[in-house]
Amino acid sequence: MERKWRCKECDTLLGVEHGDHMHLRYKQAQYVVDGGDYNVMAVCRNCSTINERNGGRQQS
Repeated sequence: MERKWRCKECDTLLGVEHGDHMHLRYKQAQYVVDGGDYNVMAVCRNCSTINERNGGRQQS
């Protein structure tokens, strides 16, 4: 199942969640957060809002 993670203020795409993996990509930089439980924070590149996402078993 794929779920998109978007900025809470301006709706910019921040990452894509694939099961228990969070994929973050911007231009040449690519990151994959792997594991059952994770907490990711990202600053939106467009509006500078701090966004937080909890993943894995913590979500329903």
